[in-house]
Amino acid sequence: MKRTPITIACGLLLALGGVASLTGCAGDGPAPAGGTSSYDAIQTQIFNVNCLGSGCHNAAARAGNLVLETGVSYGNLVNVPPDNAVARASGLLRVTPNLPAQSFLITKLTGPGPGEGSQMPQGAAPLSAADINQITAWILAGAPPPSSGSPVPSATPSVTVTDTPTDTPTDTPTPTEIATISATPTPTGPPTFTPTGVLPPSATPTVTAPPTASPSRTPLPSSTPTRTSIPTPTFSTASTFPQIQATIFTPTCIGIGCHNTLFPGGNLVLVESVSYANLVGVSPTNQAALDAGMLRVDPGNPANSFLITKLTLPIVLDPQFGSRMPLSLPPLPPAEIENIRAWILRGALPDETPPTP
Repeated sequence: MKRTPITIACGLLLALGGVASLTGCAGDGPAPAGGTSSYDAIQTQIFNVNCLGSGCHNAAARAGNLVLETGVSYGNLVNVPPDNAVARASGLLRVTPNLPAQSFLITKLTGPGPGEGSQMPQGAAPLSAADINQITAWILAGAPPPSSGSPVPSATPSVTVTDTPTDTPTDTPTPTEIATISATPTPTGPPTFTPTGVLPPSATPTVTAPPTASPSRTPLPSSTPTRTSIPTPTFSTASTFPQIQATIFTPTCIGIGCHNTLFPGGNLVLVESVSYANLVGVSPTNQAALDAGMLRVDPGNPANSFLITKLTLPIVLDPQFGSRMPLSLPPLPPAEIENIRAWILRGALPDETPPTP
């Protein structure tokens, strides 16, 4: 079970002769008679001796944005939220009067938890049980200010509520409403119409059939989409996969921390025996590339090949697609990128022979 700072502090108090009772520790109540510690003594005997060294809580170093020099330490501690995000999220203050368990100062002195930084004093032996007891007793007593009489800062401003006098209401007479009812005469029956003249004879309309037209049929689209014809690039031996492996992947991409079997960056190994199978027709691990429907190498389609994207990123670190390749090296020369692009355009074959003249 993890011991909380207040559990540790209470144990220290009991070990030192019962300066605080068990009931007081459990409830963070006021310190018992004779247990109040002077802040002046804490400043002189603890802070000045242990906390103002080089790189610590002096005005120059301001470790944790906290200065513990005489004259300013009290105002920097009592009812002040700590800089540590975990402590702030837990609702701690640097010192919460009467509540050692809610005081980050006690946490830092007795063993901070994950995300709460180092135990204080940093780089030195922990404070003695007597010193921690002295600070705990001072907090339990309400964290009274030093003898200079500095007021205790308030975490929550007090609001004085002033009752607003209520005027004697004046009775307003309620007007008497007079409903006016409008009577609508009820008709005695439907009106009688006397027709004049002779009705025209009934006529049968002549319906003209629309002309029959032979619609021109639009052929249905073929289920197989027609790929836009891309001109086949001029063949060169330098743009075949074996040459790309020998001149680009092997010398550039499988160094320390890159695409080798020990450090497969992006889960991609470009060692000669497996690189082709790891590239052609394989989905990348980058989420943005996956969402865009890219493949590491899409045969015939360099624009949809993540390999080309990674080699031609305009910036060193793209927020979507990651680092430009090769990592921590200058970009590939344009001629080498064009050889890879030509290989993909020709279908990304594992090997090719020169075309017959």
